[in-house]
Amino acid sequence: MARTRAVLSSVAIITLLGGCGQGGNKAAIPPIPVEVAAARTQSTPLYAEYIGDIRALKDVGIYPRVGGVLMRRAFVEGSNVRKGQLLFVIDPREYQASVTAAEAQLAGAQAQSAQAGEDVARYRPLVEEDAIARQVFDNAVATAKANAAQVKAARASLQQARLSLSYAYVRAPISGKIGKASVDVGTLVSPGSTELARISNASTVEVYFSPSEQEVLRFQQLPEQQREQAQNGLKLILSDGSVYPRTGTIDFTDRAFDEATGSYRLRAIFPNPDLTLRPGQFGRVQIRVAIEKNAIVIPDKAVSEQFGSFFVMVVGKDNKAVQRRVQVGPHVGGQWIITSGLKAGERVIVEGLSKTKPGAVVQPMPQGAKAKGAAASPGAGQAGTGQAGTGQD
Repeated sequence: MARTRAVLSSVAIITLLGGCGQGGNKAAIPPIPVEVAAARTQSTPLYAEYIGDIRALKDVGIYPRVGGVLMRRAFVEGSNVRKGQLLFVIDPREYQASVTAAEAQLAGAQAQSAQAGEDVARYRPLVEEDAIARQVFDNAVATAKANAAQVKAARASLQQARLSLSYAYVRAPISGKIGKASVDVGTLVSPGSTELARISNASTVEVYFSPSEQEVLRFQQLPEQQREQAQNGLKLILSDGSVYPRTGTIDFTDRAFDEATGSYRLRAIFPNPDLTLRPGQFGRVQIRVAIEKNAIVIPDKAVSEQFGSFFVMVVGKDNKAVQRRVQVGPHVGGQWIITSGLKAGERVIVEGLSKTKPGAVVQPMPQGAKAKGAAASPGAGQAGTGQAGTGQD
């Protein structure tokens, strides 16, 4: 019995000593390095954005004005063409024959007219001397007038024939970039029904977009000066997120709202001398609708969304991370406007959120400090980052 008590006492002492040893070797968790930014107040312009489709201001389809077999294509597809440049040749032989026939008809009409004029000149002194009947002279005058009319008709027919012949040589109506030919050489084309190609002059582009009825009404309530500034200072955000460097102007508003969608169609004009924009692109038209004075703004990296609610991680007392629910306003230029839940001057975590949990002790650094340190000492920065990562792992 005594031996059993001694063994149990020894086990308890060993267990106690082992537990004390483990507690003494456990290392304290180091502060988590994070980058922070202070919430600040500033006057911030507010924008409305609308999806817009980009079109060339001049976009012309090329259609034949006469029918026939397409004999030749005289341009390089996808090239720039000049106004008046030859594009296609439709078999001109039929139209050349019509010109020749019209020329012959005109020559015959002119000969008859000349003969009738001579008859009138010969009969005029005779009728004055009563050498011939007045009826003979009157018939000669009428014949001369009829022949003169036939000359005009023949001349008009010749002009029409020459015009049809010129239409067999299809030329560019505007200067611009021509696309792919829609028909191949050897195709029988019909006047007005077959599009041969399309030319776009995109040195200026038009962007159509459609705000809602409510947005139009709110815009109309703005002061006149703000409306003018908004209409003449439109921005265009491209599909890759970049902002087109030139501003646009609204030059067209539709006559009525679209009853089916409740939207209002607008058009903005953007200069495009470098042909950066191409017809068929889409972008976001951005209009400044107001200026929010003394708005609290923070970088958008600091805001996370969970189930429709927005949160930030604030550096609180003793550098402990505190999760804070906030209400956000418009998102402007990489920043969120915070309408409630945050005060000016409070520090929010912008880098290191994935490693930080509420209540964790953090080591706050100004935003960008880590990147500046790495740029100043690449080797040291890499080593420090590796050690910090290992410690977190």
